[in-house]
Amino acid sequence: MPDNQQSIICTGCGCLCDDLDVTMAQGQLLEVANVCLWGLSRFFPTKRFHPGKERRRILDPLGRLNGRLQKVSYATALEQAAEIFCTARRPLIYGLTNTGSWAQDAALQLARKLKARLEPADLAFKAPYYHSLRKHGLYWAPLEVIRDEADKVLFWGANPLHSCPRHPARYSVFARGRFTERGVEDRQVAAVDLYRTEMAKFCQLFVQIEPRRELPLLRGIGDHLQGSLGVRPAVRGTKKLAEFLSQANFGVIFFGRGATYNQGFAVLDELGRLAARLGEKQPFVLFPLAGDFNSQGLYHLLLNELGAPEAPDFGHERGLLTSAAPVDFGEYDAILVLGADLFWFLPEDQALALQNRQVPVVSLSPFANRTTACSQVVFPVALAGLETPEVAYRMDGLPLVLKKLLPTALPSDREILLDLMKAI
Repeated sequence: MPDNQQSIICTGCGCLCDDLDVTMAQGQLLEVANVCLWGLSRFFPTKRFHPGKERRRILDPLGRLNGRLQKVSYATALEQAAEIFCTARRPLIYGLTNTGSWAQDAALQLARKLKARLEPADLAFKAPYYHSLRKHGLYWAPLEVIRDEADKVLFWGANPLHSCPRHPARYSVFARGRFTERGVEDRQVAAVDLYRTEMAKFCQLFVQIEPRRELPLLRGIGDHLQGSLGVRPAVRGTKKLAEFLSQANFGVIFFGRGATYNQGFAVLDELGRLAARLGEKQPFVLFPLAGDFNSQGLYHLLLNELGAPEAPDFGHERGLLTSAAPVDFGEYDAILVLGADLFWFLPEDQALALQNRQVPVVSLSPFANRTTACSQVVFPVALAGLETPEVAYRMDGLPLVLKKLLPTALPSDREILLDLMKAI
């Protein structure tokens, strides 16, 4: 008989949607309801935007012998990985935003033992936000409050349909809340982006700007809000955006990675200043739109353990040093990657530099990807929230318990990290 389970949490993105209905039989997954393409790729081995194309699951540990990845025993893989990090002078642990909180805690312990740097995969995205948050003392709200009360929503350099597809339906655009009972009819939506994205179809106001015009646009909005036209040349859409934001009873600015590609710290500083100024009259939230399912959990751990939402370096000559600047890969001679696909996001010149220097990479991944193809040692891992229990933090900081649904013989990320710690 099929086993139906309701209210399952999806780890497809930072929304951690908790309304999925799952049908299983004899330890196999048959059907998942209320799921987007990103979530589908977590429950079934398919590609995010091509559900008809399968991703290859890694089922055995792999070690590079004579230049080729070959199946090896778990003990052999541990021995090879331990040797790599025992002989490394400057090791790096990278990724972690797509792993559970227990695994993140184990990675932090391993970083301490190795005297390594721990680099969140989205540091360039989140570090400017936390800097702005501390500087301007911004208002914060959970997603349910935004759904219930926000009547003006601005997406800045963000396309939720590509980063967290159910976000518009559950929280930000079409969602019906306590004081927004008619959904999109009770709230107005605007977007600012370099390209005309799909969000333009749902926005009352869409402003397409040229590269490196973000700062003049933000400063122009600030001038209009202060009642001054300013002396700078106006960017098209400045006045309309200022009027749009000033009419909010409860406003929110969702920003994505697009806000941090050029002059990220300066843009987030201006966005923070704008949100703080608007928040003097009405509640106004500046909110990062994270795609990775437990990015917030990693920064919660770093804040709780180290007091700084930045990359910690335990091997610096002056002791523990935290940095908001992305890592310089040229300084490191061994890399452990988990919860991210490093070589997918790495610029080609940096990837080639790592390969030319023959920097050994050890990766933990449930699926084959570019990083596993370039690794010396590969560990297959169980999927958090499907094959192993875990804890994850929603993009607004709400901790959620992920249950185990399916049986597996594969170890979790945390188990491998703890075994590696013992082997070193």
